[in-house]
Amino acid sequence: MKTDFDAIIVGGSVSGLLAAREIAEAGFNVKVFEDDLEIGLPERCDGLVSLKCLEAIGVAPTSSIVQNRIKRAVLHSPGGLTAEINAERQKVLVLDRSRFDRELAKMASGAGADIEVGQRVAKHVEENGSVKVETEASAQTARWMVNAAGYSALPRGEKSTLQAAKFEVYGDWFDRDTVEIYFDQKKAPGYFTWVIPIHSDTAKVGVAGLGVNQFKVLDEFVKAKGGVAVKKTAAQIVVGGPIERFVSGRVVSVGDAAGQAKPTTGGGIYSGGVGGVLAGRYIAESLSSGDPSKVEGYEQAWRNLFGREFGLLLRIRKILDRLDNDKIDRMFKAVASSDILGKISVESDFDHHSVAFLKALGLKNIFQIASIVAGDLLDSLRPLLKRSGR
Repeated sequence: MKTDFDAIIVGGSVSGLLAAREIAEAGFNVKVFEDDLEIGLPERCDGLVSLKCLEAIGVAPTSSIVQNRIKRAVLHSPGGLTAEINAERQKVLVLDRSRFDRELAKMASGAGADIEVGQRVAKHVEENGSVKVETEASAQTARWMVNAAGYSALPRGEKSTLQAAKFEVYGDWFDRDTVEIYFDQKKAPGYFTWVIPIHSDTAKVGVAGLGVNQFKVLDEFVKAKGGVAVKKTAAQIVVGGPIERFVSGRVVSVGDAAGQAKPTTGGGIYSGGVGGVLAGRYIAESLSSGDPSKVEGYEQAWRNLFGREFGLLLRIRKILDRLDNDKIDRMFKAVASSDILGKISVESDFDHHSVAFLKALGLKNIFQIASIVAGDLLDSLRPLLKRSGR
């Protein structure tokens, strides 16, 4: 059946634009529909990534998109204890997310993709080996549709998100090269407050949690620090892990729409970005060969890369949901009396941090922390630990 495009991408953020770039570079006709009026806005992600992430998705770390470079992470317990991790080996960057997304749009457009902003996709219908995609202005057909529409496009029954508040703040209590994480189950149940510096006097500050007013919590946090919020944004953080199937008929899901954000931190530039790259490459292979089944390889390739990590992250998410402030303080004390932090600084992998964290902990420390947190979860962690090489 003749179609208007080889592929239609619904959503013009990281995953969708990378999929569009890959398909267009292979010589196929690609259309991108973005709901918002401008690529990159509103900015719903703070853009903390590793240099390895940018290399994996084929983006150069230019000064136009990199706002800052991080060397340390300091974690704060509810009782005022701290734990510091040296992050220099991980080469962590802070991206200007708006400019980053526009750079990806430039790359996709340069490869031949047609991008149209301000076009909300109302529905899609599969028919005769193609997909009909309807916006408020028109209806277009394609041989494949990429669902990159974010958390709102998660399947029913698989939507697990946290509401977050995110501020841009002027202040003087943080160091430019240091990310800070504050744990407090009363203020951010099941999550935390974060500070990501942009400059010596400006930072991205956010909080998420279950059943609390995030804007009120963050207002109080910033006021207590003597900071001034100059921008406030609401966002949804996807924490439910990957959905059951990434490919359904002629529709391929990527990024947040596929649950490819880390269940612990909600970070998805690397895992979701690689999802977009893989989806685009396998769709291009399918189009070249005329074999629709080739696209199934995308899901297997992604799960081979991230399945073990996400399995562990989901278990850690369950632990976070059970913690109280006393247990968090006890964990900090256990960490302080060991060599864990030094090992993490040397062995940690920013993009696969949970597996690297387990390796650094070792069995003895895992047993100790598990006894503090939730001993019944140790059995679920043990097979993942073995697969990680310990």
